[in-house]
This record gives sequence, C-alpha cells and structure tokens, in this order.
Amino acid sequence: MTSSETSPARPGPEQEARWALDFVARIVEAAPRRMATSEDERRAHEMIRAEMEGLGLATEVHRVPVEPGACTRTSRSTSGWGRSDRSPRCARPRWGSRCTPRRRSRSRRTRRARRSCWRRLFPFGDSQNVLGVRPARGGREPRLRIVLLAHADAAFTGVLFQPEFVARFGAKPGSPLFKSLRVATLALAGLAAVDGAQIVFGKRAALSAARAVLTVPPLLAAALNLDIVVRDQIVPGAADDLSGVAGLLLLARRLEGRVPDDVEVVFVATGCEESGLGGAQALARDMRSRWDPATTVVLGLDSLANGALCYSTEGEVFPVPLAAWLQGTLDAVAAAHEEHREVVSFEIPVGGTDAIPFAVAGYPAVTIGRVDRKTGI
Repeated sequence: MTSSETSPARPGPEQEARWALDFVARIVEAAPRRMATSEDERRAHEMIRAEMEGLGLATEVHRVPVEPGACTRTSRSTSGWGRSDRSPRCARPRWGSRCTPRRRSRSRRTRRARRSCWRRLFPFGDSQNVLGVRPARGGREPRLRIVLLAHADAAFTGVLFQPEFVARFGAKPGSPLFKSLRVATLALAGLAAVDGAQIVFGKRAALSAARAVLTVPPLLAAALNLDIVVRDQIVPGAADDLSGVAGLLLLARRLEGRVPDDVEVVFVATGCEESGLGGAQALARDMRSRWDPATTVVLGLDSLANGALCYSTEGEVFPVPLAAWLQGTLDAVAAAHEEHREVVSFEIPVGGTDAIPFAVAGYPAVTIGRVDRKTGI
C-alpha cells in the first residue's frame, strides 16, 4: 500500500539551493564554534529542531554523555615512551590498553580519580542528538525504517587537514601507510610485545632498537594532535557537515507524501561526530530495542558540498564491509541514472562517519558524500 498520489508542491533546485545557503549561513552566524559538547553545538541543534518541527516532524532529543575520543587516548598512551625502556612492567599495560578495549578500573575511587584528572586536562561533557520522525501511517509497525544521519558539530583543524600536507605526505590507497591510525595502533601493540619480551629476556640491543622504531608512529600522531590542540581553531563546518544537515532537511521536505504508508523515516542531526562519533555510537546502542537491524537501513549524509559524489567504505583499524545487498543497491541505482554513473565507493583513510557505529552494531549502513578525487579528501 502506497501513500496518496497527491503530493505537496515541491520547490525547484534554485529555491532549494537558496534555502540551503541561507540555512548554513544562519547556523554559522549563530553558532560559529560548534565543537563537541559546546554551547554552540547545543544552539545549532535547537535551530535544527525548530526546522524539523516546521516540516511537521515529531521531534525528540537524545542525550549523549561523551568522554575523550580515541585520538586523545592514543596520544596520551605515548606518555609511556619515556619510561618503557627503564620500566617495561609499568609501560606495557599502558601500550596494550590503547590496542584493546578499555578495562574496568580496580576500584570506583581509582576510576573517579582518573576521570577527574582527564576532565581537567581534556574537558568534556554531554552532547545530544536531535531526531525528527515521520512515522508509518495509521500507527502501524513499520515494514521498513530508514534512518538518515548528518552531524551538527564542527571539527578542530591543523596541519594534518591542509591539502598541501595531504598531497605531500598522504599515502595512496593500497599503501601500508594509507591507514595511519592502523599503523599507530599496530605500533602500540608492537611496543607492548617488546616490553613483554624485555620482561622475559632482559634488556637487549635488538629490543631497544625495535622500541625506537615502533615509537615513531604514535609520537607523530601525538605531535599532529598537539598541533590541533595548540591552534584551538574550529572550522565553520559549512561543508562538514552543515551541507549534510541541509540535505537532511531538504529530503524531509521532498519525501513528504512520497513514502509508502508502512515505511518510517527518521532524520537525525547527531552530535559529537568529530569526537569519536560519540552521538552515533550512543544512538546505535540506545536504540537497539526500538530499531530492529533486520528492518532498519542507516544512511549518513556527510560533506555534500564539493567534489564527486561517492559512498564510503570505512574502518580505520579493521575494515567494516558494507552489507552486500546494500552495496549492490547503490551500484544498481548509480548505473540506472545517467547523472550518477560516476558514483563509486571511496575508502576513507582517516576518521569515520556516523554510519560506522551502526555497521559495527549489525545494521546495514553507509554514508554518502562528496570527495575531491585529486587529493583524496
């Protein structure tokens, strides 16, 4: 059973483009420093929620408690470098804990003390996701649920993100250095192994040499992150990802009256995407009881402004493959429309998108965005 054939008047491309530019400008002016958990991030979410309600969506706010992301943990783990050669028993747990899931502290007092210490050094607080729901008609249980994601927060910047730096030092797909976080993580695992060997065999020249080599990748990661911290500069985030949020709201308008009656569409403006995908991770975890992976498809919209349209394949340390039927559908749709013939997959070298926590949790999930294929960014 499909929706009514009568559809509301739809604005043309020029009207949509003008609205999108005005929307992005209003958000940037009202909330220019939208770092994760900030007041500007919350203000942007309030403005997005107002737009959703103006489109007739039922809205809700999903609270997201956030801690420092993986980059912070990897950088601070490098603090073990200075004493690992002298005290491998002390350093080995520090290296290894960065390569494995974080262990529960031995006591609540210890856990609270650590949290208090790192809160002072790396302040963090709560964020939120804003959901706008177009439910299946007639109050029925949906046959299919489509969840569309775009993030409202904006990123810090540094030399790591400069096109000149990427062109000079960025590795090409297929290179062992293409996935830089994978290299740093494996180096930390190697350091843990070296410290374990030194505990067993004592101090050896070969182990000291291996430690020196393996320390280079995490030290470089720490230096690049330190550059970001020292700059303390937030980008406007017009492309990444207010363009995706604008696309989210335009789709909400376009799809009105055009969705089958038994399909639910959820439009989500996530928070903390730039801080370890915190908003999407919390959403994937908390909505598991409401959103059945067997009947839910997740589509991220990220950086829709410039470059060639593509869908992303992800996984910084371990690859997370797309659901076979979902990749087949993407390819079939691209092949069926002349204007989308060049749409292909793009492997993300660093970072991830809001789709990846859902993919890891067992949902069919993918992000669609635009890429400068000359620079790979």
